[in-house]
Amino acid sequence: MKVKDVMTAEVKYAEVPGTRAEALELLRKLGVSAVPVVREGTEELVGMVTLRGLFDHPDEEQLGMLVDRDVQTVSPEDSIEDAARLMVKSGGRRLPVVKEKKLVGIVTVRDIVYRAVTGMGLDKPASDYMRPKLAVIWEGTPIRAAMEIMALAGLRALPVIDKEGKLIGIVDDADIIGLSEVETESKMGHMAGRSEGDSWTWDSEDRIYITKKKIKLPDKSVKDVMSKDLVTVTKRTSVSKCAEVMKQRKIEQTPVMSPDGELVGMIRDIDLLRAMIE
Repeated sequence: MKVKDVMTAEVKYAEVPGTRAEALELLRKLGVSAVPVVREGTEELVGMVTLRGLFDHPDEEQLGMLVDRDVQTVSPEDSIEDAARLMVKSGGRRLPVVKEKKLVGIVTVRDIVYRAVTGMGLDKPASDYMRPKLAVIWEGTPIRAAMEIMALAGLRALPVIDKEGKLIGIVDDADIIGLSEVETESKMGHMAGRSEGDSWTWDSEDRIYITKKKIKLPDKSVKDVMSKDLVTVTKRTSVSKCAEVMKQRKIEQTPVMSPDGELVGMIRDIDLLRAMIE
């Protein structure tokens, strides 16, 4: 199969010139953590903008300064195995599909898993590809802290445990994106200073009111936003069955449980790509 067989051709994208607020609103509307950015009026790919990038640079308003321009791309004629190898190597979840420098589609981990891996009959067990060492998060953690933990761990989702250490849910960046808001903040700045002894001239100072938009998260904890309706697999569940479960439930990862109900690992859709290319 080729990239063109599984990619999404109708791509939602941001444009430069543009603003952080416009990009954030698009991310929130789509419920995703990254979108392509094109040059206005040309559909020429500029790069990608991510939710993480918006959080990391709260004072930057111009979208052009927030774009990651060093992104890997594929062509419609590339094989899905080649696309999968790029994703596994980089850890990225999506690749812009480019033809003659123009954005013609996007292919994601989800596209390949849902449209290819489910039908490949891969009977390798989940235990061969799951992550046995996990980062987990307590249900009472503030969601702002949860965002930072995900960033530091390089993860988009975390299992949630209660005070007894039992698995009770999963929180991912999509849950948090939906809660974010764009807040307008105004600050007064001074264009010119005055020398010592010139305090009497305060009323003639040049002032400028700086207005910017920043991302605001509500004062909530992980338990308020996590997904509680869990679907799990076991170590013996086949790769293709894991893919089918993810497709049916529209999820990107699932806990792996022991026979006695203990959490022993997590398997993500990107882990399933490894089974396809090995």
